[in-house]
Amino acid sequence: MPTAIDYPMLPLLDMTLFPGSETSLFVGRALSRASVEAAVAGNKELVVVRQREFGTLEFTATDLHTVGTLATVTSLTRLPDGTLKITVTAQGRVSIDSVRRSDHFRVFATVLPTPPCPPARSARLRAALLRRVGTALSPEQLALLRQVPEAGKLVDAIMPMLATPSARSIHPHHSLHQGLLEKLDGEQRLLKLMKMLPHNRRAEVPSNGEFTQALPLPGFDPAGEPQARTTADGSLWLVFAAMPPSWFIPNDATGPLGPCTDLDRLLERATGCAIFWDSLKLLQIDNPKADTVARIERFLRGVRQNWAAEAN
Repeated sequence: MPTAIDYPMLPLLDMTLFPGSETSLFVGRALSRASVEAAVAGNKELVVVRQREFGTLEFTATDLHTVGTLATVTSLTRLPDGTLKITVTAQGRVSIDSVRRSDHFRVFATVLPTPPCPPARSARLRAALLRRVGTALSPEQLALLRQVPEAGKLVDAIMPMLATPSARSIHPHHSLHQGLLEKLDGEQRLLKLMKMLPHNRRAEVPSNGEFTQALPLPGFDPAGEPQARTTADGSLWLVFAAMPPSWFIPNDATGPLGPCTDLDRLLERATGCAIFWDSLKLLQIDNPKADTVARIERFLRGVRQNWAAEAN
């Protein structure tokens, strides 16, 4: 049974540190500076935790979020105005058990274990997440992330990367980070992150050799029925021969794609899965369930009937 340990505590506003990240912080509040000095004078460890309200000067457990991050101070610079510039490396998540005050902030905190995710499912979920963020990260970053073997650790590794300027268009708002940190199960944390990311991002398209199976989905377009294509990591793709379908005749009122413009959103409702695309001819169905293909087939049959009736 893990035991609570007494650590210096550094409260932060509007920032959540994820394990494995390295962050520079400016510490100006007197009690916070004293907490940093106490950590440096000891083993350099302190707990970094997000405070709930702006302007709180004295803390009890209710003034802080229940989960923070154990971090190590790796560098400290004292600026002329008394502010401390520190670099911390986040190690792991901790639960905040109680708060006490001496000449600085301190907490009793317990290191949180990470329940294992089944290897096969973890591999599929990790691949799905990397496909979702693939266009926002560099090939070098993706190569590093592919080496991360566990779902929860992948979440921790990817969050600092999503904060970089090139990836900020898909970075979840900082108000959502704390909830992500507090999830204990690695699989739950990964699924929560995928739900946070904006939809309609471009998918990283597999090569033809990566597809392992093709299932016809009759009923949508007799001139080029879509196929459900799967890959080894469990991803599911819809491949259309034509978009819009051959039976749809566009006009000035409908535009060139007509009802197909919202096909990805309609599929999301029908399947309960997030949809990503390379084009409307190539859609990725994220985290498919056992009945997802059957739902897609029923939906596409209904789509053709309804849209054809409206056109007439």
